[in-house]
Amino acid sequence: MLLMESYMCYCSVRLGVIIVSVLAIIRELSFSITLFALGVKVFEPFIDLLEHDAEYKDRKWVRKYISWCENDPEVLTAVSQIILYVHSGAAILSIYGAIKLRKWFLLPLAFCEFVYLIQITFLHIVLMIMLKKQINLGLLIILTLLGCFYILFVGYNACTCVAMFQIIGLVKSERYRELYGDDPFHPLAMRSTRPKDSERPLHVLRMHDMHDTNIDEEKRLSKLGLWPRRQPPVVSVLPVQAAYPQPQLKWWQQQARSTGDDHQPDPSVYRNWHTKELLNGVGGDVQRKSELNRRYAESQMHRWY
Repeated sequence: MLLMESYMCYCSVRLGVIIVSVLAIIRELSFSITLFALGVKVFEPFIDLLEHDAEYKDRKWVRKYISWCENDPEVLTAVSQIILYVHSGAAILSIYGAIKLRKWFLLPLAFCEFVYLIQITFLHIVLMIMLKKQINLGLLIILTLLGCFYILFVGYNACTCVAMFQIIGLVKSERYRELYGDDPFHPLAMRSTRPKDSERPLHVLRMHDMHDTNIDEEKRLSKLGLWPRRQPPVVSVLPVQAAYPQPQLKWWQQQARSTGDDHQPDPSVYRNWHTKELLNGVGGDVQRKSELNRRYAESQMHRWY
């Protein structure tokens, strides 16, 4: 799994390694020039803090460091300059490795950045412990936050070098070359259609073969527009409508089609009468009206349809 895919959420990891290398070169050369100009006087403020601190002035490593600065300033300056130029050389190698995609050229800068991370973290802790007795609380909080942010930034830069090492190993792998070609700067999935590319035979998946499960190849061909996308079946859920729908009947047409079967007969009207007698006008207005409507509807049905 890659540590990161972009640097500062905007730049590529390759560009991020170049930025880290340039910042490291500027930082190391600035401190080297200062050390050439002032010598071991650069360390005097830190030595003064150590000598006047009751907690650290009697430590063994503190006494060795102070005696080294006082007795052998030339050796201390030479060692410091060597460390600074080694770090700068590792940054130059990282720039070359990022441009040419040589992953082993990135490891020196990653190692130097991790060493610098440990060094700056230890120095920040010691300084905050010593300064808490000499400055007010507000300034101490500000310095602590600034130091923590700088430590996180240095650690992020070191992780960037490791991430670029992983990315180069990925693009140089056999599986990546099979899918995207030998040129990582112009992968096959992003190339424009050219005659020389069209002449190259493409691997077509056989969906009837259950053992052909190369999903990566299917994704690559889908991006190129060469993989046939299957259209989903369309199922209609609407009711079937007639080609010539029947017109909506008017109220008088619906009344003409009514046969009177839905009306409940009144027993008091035709209890002593026959049905035909009722239709001839003796009684039963409902039955007579319904029968007339039914006859009218049958004779006029062909006019409505």
